[in-house]
Amino acid sequence: MSEVGTRKVLVTGGGTGIGRAVAEALLRAGGQVVVSGRRVEVLESLTTAWPGQAFALPCDLASLEAREGLLRRAAGLLGGLDGFVHSAGQVVHQPPGHIGEDALRAQLEVNLIAPLRLGEQALEVLEPGGAQVFIASTLATRPVVTSAVYSAAKAGLLQVMKVLALVGAARGVRASAVLPGVVETDMVREVRLAPGAGPLSEPEYARRQEAQLAGLRALHPLGRLGRPEDVAEAVRYLLGASWISGSELVLDGGLLLRE
Repeated sequence: MSEVGTRKVLVTGGGTGIGRAVAEALLRAGGQVVVSGRRVEVLESLTTAWPGQAFALPCDLASLEAREGLLRRAAGLLGGLDGFVHSAGQVVHQPPGHIGEDALRAQLEVNLIAPLRLGEQALEVLEPGGAQVFIASTLATRPVVTSAVYSAAKAGLLQVMKVLALVGAARGVRASAVLPGVVETDMVREVRLAPGAGPLSEPEYARRQEAQLAGLRALHPLGRLGRPEDVAEAVRYLLGASWISGSELVLDGGLLLRE
């Protein structure tokens, strides 16, 4: 029998990247999963691969109306819910003086406000002994010059997680967070352009992309970027770890050891 917290789980951002890897890890372990995200086709590719075990709930988490009652809808599909993973995220790299208003508000909405509101829902919906896990980032503790908004949102998310852990303890509902270093996903492979830079030719984009990834790899003493599967296994562990709550688990290939 799988551990409580891993049996019936909602994963936001479950169509791609870390969220997809989390969903697949839970499914392989015999759990049932509801995946949520904006892109219906990628969600349905998972439900097609895991019929009767994976279910899709398309949702734009930036919309208050769309995310209202999301946890209860997921519980309705699975006949209950004992786990919640917030993996959906958005990052726009912009230095101070060039932070767009839309980018500012979108990152705060998806990376901080949405997980807070969904975490509140989870306190009411998750079965006793269940857990919620939030995907944060090492940028919450060590920002770079282009990550002011993203870092602030993820730092705030860590405090939200700890409050949810305190409140949920009365029902035995746990909350934790993982702080990955740089994980090779579509979001990380997107080339970071200087403010005002024009579009790049395809060969130049590919060259800049490889240089960017090589630079990011060099930041990690273990010599590689993280894989979504690395984070997924840590998330699955925290979901089922019955005596862990309020904890921050760093998975960063040694990144934070760098001066």
